[in-house]
Amino acid sequence: MRYQSNRPKRQFLAGVRCPKCQALDAVVQVTIVTPEPDEYIECTQCDHSERRPEADEISAKNHLEDQLAADAMTTGTSGTVKFKP
Repeated sequence: MRYQSNRPKRQFLAGVRCPKCQALDAVVQVTIVTPEPDEYIECTQCDHSERRPEADEISAKNHLEDQLAADAMTTGTSGTVKFKP
């Protein structure tokens, strides 16, 4: 049987900026095994933490974006262009 620690596993994410304070290389991915498996990121500089979105949330957002794109195609209008940093 393989030994598995109950402590949270922390792993720095290289080249990632904190969404709140924009600090580079300060984001840690935390994986918890017990009592229930969970995963989130936290910033070591500003203590910001953020959970990964659920699969249902992602598919609902993608469906909404697809629907907006389809509506724009049928009406002949164009949507808003968003530039991500």
